[in-house]
Amino acid sequence: MNRTAKILMLAFLGLASPVHAQDKAQDVETDPPTPSSSDNQETRAEVGWQIRPRWRLQYDVAEIDSPAGLPDTGTFDAVRRARLGIDLDMPSGFSFRIDGELQDDAPQIVDAYLMWKQDDAFVSVGQQKAVNPLDLNSSNLNISFMERPAFYGAFNYGRGTGILAGYERDDFGAYAGIFTDNLILLNDVKRNSLFADFRTYWSPQVGQARLHLAGSYHVRDLKDFSGIPTRYRQRAFVRLTDTRYIGTSDLFVAKETRYGLEMAGGWKRVHMAGEVHWLEADRIGAADLEFFGAYGEVGVFLTKDSRPLKAGAFGAIKPNRPMDKGGFGALQFNMRYDYLDLNSRGVSGGKQDGYMASLIWTPVEYLRLMVNYARLDYSGASVAVAGDRDYAADVIGARFQIYY
Repeated sequence: MNRTAKILMLAFLGLASPVHAQDKAQDVETDPPTPSSSDNQETRAEVGWQIRPRWRLQYDVAEIDSPAGLPDTGTFDAVRRARLGIDLDMPSGFSFRIDGELQDDAPQIVDAYLMWKQDDAFVSVGQQKAVNPLDLNSSNLNISFMERPAFYGAFNYGRGTGILAGYERDDFGAYAGIFTDNLILLNDVKRNSLFADFRTYWSPQVGQARLHLAGSYHVRDLKDFSGIPTRYRQRAFVRLTDTRYIGTSDLFVAKETRYGLEMAGGWKRVHMAGEVHWLEADRIGAADLEFFGAYGEVGVFLTKDSRPLKAGAFGAIKPNRPMDKGGFGALQFNMRYDYLDLNSRGVSGGKQDGYMASLIWTPVEYLRLMVNYARLDYSGASVAVAGDRDYAADVIGARFQIYY
């Protein structure tokens, strides 16, 4: 992070002083900004305006151990995310959010959208998360590993600029949206890509357990981008290097169709989650392709805590006995199997079998320390070592996270 970005971060931290510590941060990045607590509730209700700062800092360090001769092995460290933002609440159910990522070259807009929410329905317009599946719909502040499952990055899930509508009531939710590319790309081509997303979930309470069943469908017309090569690929778990050991060659794709199913649950100290997703790529002048990704995970708290599952996403961990109240905080252990297959009809992008474990300590609600281990078994990898494309990589990583 350059000197200017550091100065901006320090200045923003000054705005978010401990005086506001009782305010609640958003559990889910796509949630509408909600009013924080205030000593003057009557005045706020009359005025209907409120502005609140937001920030997050995630610092990662990792060791990548793979066969000699492969690029980008060794020890790496970097600021994974450094974001500043503002939530603005307005009268009549309107709100506005803007988040910026501080980078070495120049700040970049992450979110910039206007939302209107009334009762159980909402509509938002601007750059925002598209309609994404479970683990990506959960904020990166609340995920159970340093990175999300491999297929998310390989299949290009993420943000877009457009309009999103949603309905949430009791145990049911449904979302639909139409998007084009991120704001930074809108002037780069004459006709940007266009995509539509749909997702619905059912999350009933069964005894002391919360269940989650969901499905999503996504279709994207690349338009002018169809003339630009597309690659489906993924890093060795952590995003501290740019080398992808698994990935396809350059493909000329006119249309993408992605769809998947989700299943999750939480019961006292235990949570489980799993997803399966397919991507169909319609190529120009060549056979269509189909790729597949999936994961399954289980986690347990070693303290008397739980991982909340609500509104189609996992929420923030709030320790029952935080350190500022004389307790230890929350301690969670997770295991995950992460599979990605990028082979289809003569295209050999390779396969990944990932075996992962994480230990997460949350001493207080807004602070998190995480240690991860990943064993990645590759077959037919896109990067060869001494002519061999079947090998394994071991990754040990840690993250320090603080936010407001």
